[in-house]
Amino acid sequence: MKIVKYVFIIAALAAVFLTVYIATGKSEYEINVSEKTELSNQRLFRYVNNLQNFPDWNAYENNPDSFKLDSIYKGTNSKIMWSNNEVSISKSIPNDTIYLKMNIDGNEYDTQMFFDEANGKTTIGWNIKGNLSFKEKFEIFFQGTPQSLIGPIFEQSLSKINKNITESLKNFTIKNEGIVMIPEMFYMKQIVESDIENLGDKMFQSMEHMNNFAKNFELEPYGAPFTIFENINVLSGTVRYSVCMPIKNFFSTAEGSDVMCEKMPAFHGYKTVLKGDYIHSDKAWAEVKQEIAKKNLTQRADLKPISFYKTSTLNTQKSNEWVTEFIIPVNETVIPIVDTPADSLNVSN
Repeated sequence: MKIVKYVFIIAALAAVFLTVYIATGKSEYEINVSEKTELSNQRLFRYVNNLQNFPDWNAYENNPDSFKLDSIYKGTNSKIMWSNNEVSISKSIPNDTIYLKMNIDGNEYDTQMFFDEANGKTTIGWNIKGNLSFKEKFEIFFQGTPQSLIGPIFEQSLSKINKNITESLKNFTIKNEGIVMIPEMFYMKQIVESDIENLGDKMFQSMEHMNNFAKNFELEPYGAPFTIFENINVLSGTVRYSVCMPIKNFFSTAEGSDVMCEKMPAFHGYKTVLKGDYIHSDKAWAEVKQEIAKKNLTQRADLKPISFYKTSTLNTQKSNEWVTEFIIPVNETVIPIVDTPADSLNVSN
């Protein structure tokens, strides 16, 4: 009995010593995870920088109903909360680095996510600093490291970011809707140059600028924003266009202002609708041009192609939900009916 008693005491003391040893061990840790992708750093940055997308790539919780966005949900000082958890962006450097602070399940993480693009590919790197809980220390003591224990959950998040954006880009539809009538309107515009890849970013920045312009000068915008394409190079993927905002009344701007006011006459045009990311704009333009040729329509020389952003980055960051109308002005008001010559008909008795 004494031997059993001594063994029990020794085991108890060993357990106490082990517990104390583990508990007083180093708590701070730093790990790094990464993911390689063919997506651009701009696209990746825009997706992560908007916490509206966080529920879709967060590996800790997949119940979108439990998430609550703060009044600021994009960029520096943005925040999202759920079930006593919180993630915030303390700082963001465009297309480069996002500083994410995370408090999840009682664990605090101070992280930096960076986007390094080279030779047409991007590496998403994520540096994570934190403090180990006693449970984590206990698990690491017997097996693994902070990298092997904590790293996989962050690796899963990076994988979701890559997968979600890639699938969203593939998910698009193009539909021809025929000839439509566009009413006369006043609009303010700002000329921008961009490649198709950055069309969404450039348009959003210009729209914000014109929204602020309208507020400062007490103008009243109405209707969907649109762009007038001044010069399109489908092969190189670059466009020069005017970003426009419909307004109710005409106004004059000072000389040298980057915002101008113009009047668009009413016209008829052939419309094709793209539902999906702007990166597919070249396909939509090619489709509407093909339909005009197929239906023997003639393009107006005095008016340039136009596109209306019915649902855009101004409404949602999910690019597969964007709806853009591509319209080329034509001289016809209806699609002409081509008569078949009588002598070409086969008549049999």
